[in-house]
Amino acid sequence: MSKKVLIFKNDRTGDLFVSLNAINKIINKHSNDHIDIFLSDVNHKFSFLFPTINKKILSMKLSITNKIKIFFYLLFNNVETVYILTPKQYYYFLPFFFRKIKFYAITIKSIKSRPSNFFVKYLYKYSQIDRINIKKRKSSYEIQSELIDTNLNKNYLNNDFLINHSFNYPKNFIFFHYKRNLFENLLKWNLETTCKFLDFLNTKYENILFSSELNDKKINDFFSSKFNTYDYNNGKEKVLNKKGIFFLKNIDGFDLFDAVKKSSKIISPEGIITHMGYYLNKPILALMHFNLYNRQDFINQIISCKEWFPPKNYSFIVLKKDFDQSVTKLLKRI
Repeated sequence: MSKKVLIFKNDRTGDLFVSLNAINKIINKHSNDHIDIFLSDVNHKFSFLFPTINKKILSMKLSITNKIKIFFYLLFNNVETVYILTPKQYYYFLPFFFRKIKFYAITIKSIKSRPSNFFVKYLYKYSQIDRINIKKRKSSYEIQSELIDTNLNKNYLNNDFLINHSFNYPKNFIFFHYKRNLFENLLKWNLETTCKFLDFLNTKYENILFSSELNDKKINDFFSSKFNTYDYNNGKEKVLNKKGIFFLKNIDGFDLFDAVKKSSKIISPEGIITHMGYYLNKPILALMHFNLYNRQDFINQIISCKEWFPPKNYSFIVLKKDFDQSVTKLLKRI
């Protein structure tokens, strides 16, 4: 008789890509079972990556209704195994009430650990992410994969699918992503400075394709006024000049995945695009900047980097607020 398995993965899109190897291992282990995965209202657009399992959607920030829905799902669905890949506090309460279910979980050791020591004992198996101590450690990629005890390695993830847009990608191109938090909030670069940055990249690479954050009309309209643009919402292409820079407006989901997949290299702020690129085995240069005000800020940032960076083949550079200094640093890396 088929067993019922549940995966909790309702968080950010970048976090989903960090968990893909673990999800594939779960599918391998439970290939003859019924598997449901709870995705978020943000990352469910990439559910095409695992077509063999059933998808359900929760809010990224669990509402009272979501919590009740989850509780009754476990109460009435005869679930045998649950995998907590999103470390939300509520999920750690569930093993206390459903003691016949095997709960596998990623746990967090921090100032406010998740779960408390009391609830840890109700987990069937767990792997801990330590956010307190600076030490040699494995990345979240590895920690999540090691949570699943199987040696089977069939690939159940789907990287191939039909694309219905009319935009023709150049044969070789660099993929860049504009992330407001990095460029505007941390580096204090205005949009014109970001344009200078793109022009600089274009002196080193013939073709640059780039995206920006969704639903930010002001920024997206600005880029559309400055660069050649393809709008995925209406399928219209606008060519302003002969530069090899193209803004991919409103790109998301399988179109975004497809563009990253077809790129030659990723130069982008650390986040969804770099993790997607790492999953697709692309050469990556992750862009970063840190505001460090004291020793604890430094410690926290080191721990964060060790947690989220993939275990190997992941290059990064810390940009300066001064644009010229950043360009000088980049010249040594590209």
